[in-house]
Amino acid sequence: MLLWHLGIATLIVYVTLGRRRIDYRMILIGAVLPDFVDGGLGLFFFEGPAGRWIAHSVFTAIAVTVLIILAFSGDQRQSLFGIGVGWLLHLVADGMWAAPETFLWPAFGTGFSSTPSEPYTWDLFLDPIAHLTTWGGELIGVAILAWFWVAFRLGEYDRFKLFLSDGYLRP
Repeated sequence: MLLWHLGIATLIVYVTLGRRRIDYRMILIGAVLPDFVDGGLGLFFFEGPAGRWIAHSVFTAIAVTVLIILAFSGDQRQSLFGIGVGWLLHLVADGMWAAPETFLWPAFGTGFSSTPSEPYTWDLFLDPIAHLTTWGGELIGVAILAWFWVAFRLGEYDRFKLFLSDGYLRP
């Protein structure tokens, strides 16, 4: 669920922190990064029905965030810190506490939960009725992102270009 993660992470950050000097580009990147990392790792290193491995562990999210804090400083650190925030919000949006072997990996050993499984398969398109919650989440994500697009007038070329350059939401 790509759009679900993008929309819900953006909404949670906006509702809790508002438009402060937050680089929403990094929030958006962090919100989808766990799926891309585990998807890539799954191609070469992991097998199993869940599709959620190391990147869906809270320890990985914390490690990435600490690495950002230690490796960067100033405005760059503040901007990149959003990756860690988005990453943690991804875990919340996935409800990873329902899979403690993965969420708290490696606290319970080196194995990962086999459920809940990642919904990214061809079955989403072949049998959409069986995946209504996934499609519903995507529609919610689209609605949230559309609200941000309209509310912050990102359809205006100059405003969108400015957003792409610094990631700030301007009134």
